[in-house]
Amino acid sequence: MIRLLCSLVLLILWHSAVLAASKYEDSVKELAEGVAAEAIKMKKSRLALLDFVDSTGEVTPIGQFLAEELATHLLVAGELKVVDRKLLVATMEKHQLTHLDTSQAKAAKKVAKALRADLYVTGAYLEIPEGVQVTAKLIGPYTVFPVGAARAIIPKAGPLAALLKQRAVAAATR
Repeated sequence: MIRLLCSLVLLILWHSAVLAASKYEDSVKELAEGVAAEAIKMKKSRLALLDFVDSTGEVTPIGQFLAEELATHLLVAGELKVVDRKLLVATMEKHQLTHLDTSQAKAAKKVAKALRADLYVTGAYLEIPEGVQVTAKLIGPYTVFPVGAARAIIPKAGPLAALLKQRAVAAATR
């Protein structure tokens, strides 16, 4: 009887972990679909994704991970092309583009032209009780103004949960 009860508890825990992972994947897919819909609506097909930032504007491992997850889901969907991250970073360094704003519009235009990127995608995330709210903005490479956006709340599950835990441990040891 105890063995059956333990097996049942393990099965419930496994099932809840699978559901959380499923919600995680669905939420990232929802974000990717929102970004893709905005890009397709504007007849743009090649995106350059920058690392996402936290609420203070800093790039973090979580922001890098979220940008990479979004890029992967966009590639898997197959409707859009995504510029390789290392190529984007190298081209930004070459043209001394540190961030996207109007003061660096000329450099942003040069980078986009060199990469043949139709749009930049920037993003920010904020940890909330329900999960992590992620907002992605599509930025026109010539005007450096937002031309579209998508948002999703991603559950604190899967690899994101591990990154959040690492950040919490690091913050506690400071």
